[in-house]
Amino acid sequence: MLTIKRTCTNKIITRALAVEGKPLVAILPPGAEDCEPCFDQQQLQNLLAENSQAMIVYNQHEDAIDLVKHLVTPPAQVFIEIKQDTKGVLGLQAIRDNHGQQETLELIYQ
Repeated sequence: MLTIKRTCTNKIITRALAVEGKPLVAILPPGAEDCEPCFDQQQLQNLLAENSQAMIVYNQHEDAIDLVKHLVTPPAQVFIEIKQDTKGVLGLQAIRDNHGQQETLELIYQ
């Protein structure tokens, strides 16, 4: 189970809508009000090194997925994927990468 602020969720989805059709990768420190977009792998790696508890947020754009796949992350890294359902509705899905095995986490909005 993972808790995220409802206002933060709204900001993440708003960012995703603003960059529609483009990659979005960001870092989300625990308890943050918003995510911090990252523009390349090095910037993201540096921010992760500074805050090992941070989550990685990304959308379903091919370049965002590719960047995330090539990151060096600590064991049990949490990712938040911005997903779009068949009706076009955006939502968040939390995933823990536990040594190559993905585990979907329950996401609670406060």
